[in-house]
Amino acid sequence: MKHRIAILSDIHGDTTALKAVLSDAKTQGANEYWLLGDIFLPGPGANDLVALLKELPIAASVRGNWDDCVLEALDGQYGLEDPQEVQLLRMTQFLMERMAPDQIAWLRNLPMVVKKEIDGLHFSLSHNLPDKNYGSDLLVDNDTEKFDQLLDEETDVAIYGHVHKQLLRYGSQGQQIINPGTIGMPYFNWEKLKNHRAQYAVIEVEDGELANIQFRKVAYDYEAELELAKSKGLPFIEMYEELRRDDNYQGHNLELLARLIEKHGYVEDVKNYFDFLQSEK
Repeated sequence: MKHRIAILSDIHGDTTALKAVLSDAKTQGANEYWLLGDIFLPGPGANDLVALLKELPIAASVRGNWDDCVLEALDGQYGLEDPQEVQLLRMTQFLMERMAPDQIAWLRNLPMVVKKEIDGLHFSLSHNLPDKNYGSDLLVDNDTEKFDQLLDEETDVAIYGHVHKQLLRYGSQGQQIINPGTIGMPYFNWEKLKNHRAQYAVIEVEDGELANIQFRKVAYDYEAELELAKSKGLPFIEMYEELRRDDNYQGHNLELLARLIEKHGYVEDVKNYFDFLQSEK
């Protein structure tokens, strides 16, 4: 039997890009999907994005670091002193105003790592490391010993996301390591390689063999995605505009964040919303 598996990672709330990827995956004959986390934010996708995922035969899902950020905001782990925490609170507010509560329960129950067996081949799926879904451990130019952390004696193929770059390499013992790239938030170090395409991968397993690995880059209407975000009142829209048009996201620019927080009055929004949440408990 031939298995064609589409590997989706780091959607980051970009519903328009996801639609384009799913259309392409259909033409590629994908009959199974694996989801590697960072589903929501900073893009506007919420219930509409979940609806697309619910239509798929998703056989494995893991939890990403942005997924954890949503949960931490809801669990009261963030305050109002750090601009990055205010950003995550305001964006979580935006998400929760547009998503059914049962989806948060689904998000909370996603595992950090999933092991899959296809025709005798053993796969390990994680967002970053199996026990750590954040950090810089698996940047594409790191040494092989870093990537060996993805592998154990049973794993033939390790697949991870998080770093937003497509990658194909081997561990020190020869096991395969794959990163499908990102659907909604591409990063580029080399200027001439910049493009606005959504990234994912398709693997083919046939008769117990990893017969093919295909990296896909799919064009989509990123201006339409930006207009959708504006129509929904996405917070920090200035940053999303730079992401969509320049492939640059300044989520760690504390000065910019503080300026936008003050400009839009996001602290008051967050206070009012999360006070309301506390009163509902």
